[in-house]
Amino acid sequence: MQLTPESLSSRDRNFRRNFYNTLPGPRGVHLIGTKGHRGTENLGVFSSVVHLGASPALLGFHLRPLTVPRHTYHHLKARGWFTLNTLHPDFLRAAHQTSANYPLGESEFAATGLTPLYSENCPAPYVKESPVRIGLTFEEEHHIAANDTLFIVGRVREVFVPDEAVEDSGHVNHETLQSLTVTGLDTYFRSSAVDRLPYARP
Repeated sequence: MQLTPESLSSRDRNFRRNFYNTLPGPRGVHLIGTKGHRGTENLGVFSSVVHLGASPALLGFHLRPLTVPRHTYHHLKARGWFTLNTLHPDFLRAAHQTSANYPLGESEFAATGLTPLYSENCPAPYVKESPVRIGLTFEEEHHIAANDTLFIVGRVREVFVPDEAVEDSGHVNHETLQSLTVTGLDTYFRSSAVDRLPYARP
C-alpha cells in the first residue's frame, strides 16, 4: 500500500487523524502535572515527551496550538515548574480520563481519583501512583510555524524512581516498572525488552 497526503485527503477526518498518530509506532506516555497561580492542580496525558540531552538534563514535549486555553501551558508558564509521571497498568483508565476537557477550575486529580503528591523542591504536583516521577523547570519554548504548535523544553531538577529499577549501568528498567507506551490517542502497550546491544562502532 502506497499512500500520499493527496490520496489520504479523501478519507474520513478521523481515519486520517488515527493513521498519522499511530504511524510512528508506540511511544512513551506521561502525565504532566502543573499547578496554576490560583492553586488549581492540573493533570494531562501526553505522548510527545522526548529526551533532549543529559548535560544538562533536558526533556521536551509538544503542545497543540493555543487557539483554546491550554491549562498545562498556562500553569507551567505561570509557576515555572511541571512534573512528568509515567503510566502504569493499575491506573491506566484514570490516566486516560485526564485527556477529557475539564473546565479550568476543576482538578483532573479530583475528577479521576489520582493522588497529588508534592516534594520540598517542586511546587507542581506529582502523581503518587506513578512509579517514575520527574520534576522540571521551564527552560524555553519554540514555535513550530508549519502547524502553529509549540515545543516546550524543561530542565530536570529531581527524579523519584524505585531503587530496584535502576541498574548498575544507569539504565532505568521500564519493563520492571511496567511502564506503558501508546500509539495514537487511545491504544496502550506494555514495555518489553528485546535485546541490549553494545555501543556501535565502525
